[in-house]
Amino acid sequence: MTQISGVHVSGADGELGASIVKELLEMQILYPRLPNFPVYAGVHHENEQSSTNALVVKVDPVSDPDSAIHALKQVSKLLLLIDPLSGEVTRKDVLAFAKGYINAAKQANIKHIVFPTPFSKLDTPYSPPLTPIDDDNEERTNVMRSYREQFEAIESMLRESFSQSEITILRYPGVLNQHLLYFASYIKKNSKMPLIDNSYMTFECCDINDVVRASCHILVSPIQRHCGKEYKITGPNLLTTDEIAIKASLGLKREINVEFMPIKQLKNVLMETTPDKEEVAYLLELWGLQGYLGTARKVQVTRDLEIITGSTGKSLREFFENSYDAFTSSQTDR
Repeated sequence: MTQISGVHVSGADGELGASIVKELLEMQILYPRLPNFPVYAGVHHENEQSSTNALVVKVDPVSDPDSAIHALKQVSKLLLLIDPLSGEVTRKDVLAFAKGYINAAKQANIKHIVFPTPFSKLDTPYSPPLTPIDDDNEERTNVMRSYREQFEAIESMLRESFSQSEITILRYPGVLNQHLLYFASYIKKNSKMPLIDNSYMTFECCDINDVVRASCHILVSPIQRHCGKEYKITGPNLLTTDEIAIKASLGLKREINVEFMPIKQLKNVLMETTPDKEEVAYLLELWGLQGYLGTARKVQVTRDLEIITGSTGKSLREFFENSYDAFTSSQTDR
């Protein structure tokens, strides 16, 4: 089986990318039987330093394509991570960033590309609806493509540039746990959880730590094990809004209710947490990932995380228990 000569993680200057780099290095220490391979953290700025022993390299696939080619010639695997929450990638340069890396990977003869995406396929009847649109958003007058559209275009570029046996798609829709932290102050103050205004929605749910774990297990495995496959990292069951409120209440040890909001109000709540319009735009798209089932019963989603890692993921209740302080002020502690 083809072994790993090195792994490059793009977008390593964001929280998700940095966590994946750190976990890759720790796995080599915890599991001595794993092959010892270098881990390269691709960042946007030379002064970005990893807290780990990763090899930090500045890569600008848009303005300096040669920097990407040079970086990728040293590895056999690429984690093509595009994280708008890193503050470095915006809607206007998502496609250019991805295209630069894809072209470089082709020239560097990369053997395996892992592409994590937060978007599910739009298949009926159980898939998410289209991205919610704020009709009053001035940026929409520029007909700027949504993040969903661009991530789908990146998938298409990958399939055009590489054979199916060289690609692994890792979908992680419903990173509800991570994004709830953006509403921590609101939940502290009101004991209410703001959600998109539709009580009939059901939610895919996964924890960002499980995304890190799945990504790393794929990257440290022999190439043939996961190439050509498509995974979906979510909990095995869809959650109703009532179930989300119950799990939050149990985890935080006080009653938490759901507050349904139109998208403009939800946007305003987010803007109080982060003034970055690009982050807000991205988060609003992810918060549109609920699957509408109407009166149909809930269905099982996936157990791909267990297939990849051999164990289940963190539940929403566990997330709230572990993040108790973030969602609880001194006035509400018990």
